[in-house]
This record gives sequence, structure tokens and C-alpha cells, in this order.
Amino acid sequence: MGPVRTRREAARAATIQEIKDTALTLMRSQGSVDVKLSDVAREMRMSAPGLYRYFDGREGLLTALIVDALTDLAERVEKARDGVPDGDAGGRFLAVTRAYREWALADREGFALVFGPALSGFERGHQSHAVASREGPDKAAALRAMDALRSLTRDADKQGTRRPVPLTQLPPALEEALSVGELHGASPATELAMLHCWASLHGFVTLEVNGNLNWHGPEVRDSMFLGLVRLLVALLGLPEPADGWPTGTPAP
Repeated sequence: MGPVRTRREAARAATIQEIKDTALTLMRSQGSVDVKLSDVAREMRMSAPGLYRYFDGREGLLTALIVDALTDLAERVEKARDGVPDGDAGGRFLAVTRAYREWALADREGFALVFGPALSGFERGHQSHAVASREGPDKAAALRAMDALRSLTRDADKQGTRRPVPLTQLPPALEEALSVGELHGASPATELAMLHCWASLHGFVTLEVNGNLNWHGPEVRDSMFLGLVRLLVALLGLPEPADGWPTGTPAP
């Protein structure tokens, strides 16, 4: 059991949650995550300066919403990963990628806050995840969410089940840029494979979230996604899922 809140602490926490909920409601209604603090205050019948008692301005509110979204993402992908046996790196990868896609489609405002275009007057602390421009809770939450994916290559290496990645002859500039062993302990070739993996997953999900694949039905989009995941398993050198691929997965 956690510490018991005082009445004042409970009231403050409830107000903070109401502010965040109000901001998210405005984002959904206006079709954009670029909300103004004054609009949130008006909806809550508060003064804009009054919100500064709870958040460090608009940037503080947006950062809190990003942390919430990333924390939710991290919890979902970790739960999906841990629901598959530890020795099944391919099955875990499939579960993590599905959880990421499901989160993005279920929380489009959170997805846009985390991965959407830059917001006017706001600098995301988690940008470039691995090498963020500053420390902060959003960076920590981003690293946690991304580690559910990155941990799978580490686990497969320890278990001796990972195959060599296809791209191994890297130009010197790329070799130097991806030599971040002090952060992740992975080779430059693996870092490049992870980058291509992330870009591919994110690109597909972004197209889907923005409705650019809606000319295909859900069953077709599911098969497209599974086909991409199957290619990425090969790209990362992971073993295939122990239980095989779901029905509808394209085969090589």
C-alpha cells in the first residue's frame, strides 16, 4: 500500500488529472494536439495563470501528457513481451510490435503527442530517444518503451539464437555514428538493423493512424503488418515465433 494522501494532496492530484483530461478532450475535438493553455483554462472555468500552480506552463502540461502516453505504451509492450516465454524471442517480437500498433490505433492523441510533428514553441526532451538533447521524465519514459523492443536482440544474443544481421559492411562514418555501446551494448550493425526496424514499424503505423491505408480493409492491413513484422524478424536475425506465424501472414 502506498503512502496515504492528505485531503489537499488528493485534491491537487484530482485537479491535475482533470487538467490533463480536459486537454486531451480538446485535442480530440479540434483534431490537433497543439492546444493552448488558455483554452484549457477556459474549459475548466479557471484563469490561465491559475494553471501555473499545477504545471510549468504549456510545455509542462504537454510533457506530462507525453510521459503518460509513453508510460502507457511501455506498460503495454512490456506486458505483451512478458506474456510470451522468455526463450521465444521471435514470438516476443511479434507480441511487442502488435502491442505498439494497437496502442497507436487506440490512443491517437498520445501517438501524435509522442511521434507527431513538432509543436509550436515546444521542444520534446525525448527526441532522438537514445541521444536526447536534455534529461527529463519524457526521455526516461521513452527509453523504457523502446527497451521492450531492444531487449529482444540482447536476449537472443545471450541465448545464442540470433542469426547474423544482413547488413554488416558499414561505411566508416556510419560505423562511428552507431558505436553507442556505452548506451546499449549492441554492435553498429545491430544498431543499424534496429534503426531500420523502428523506422519501418513507425512508418507503417503512422500511415495507418493517419488513415492513409484505409482504402484496404482491416484484414488486408493486418496481413500487411504481419508481413512487415516477418521481414523485420529476419532483418534483426531473430528466430521465428515458436508457435509459428498467425494465419494471414505472408510467407517468403
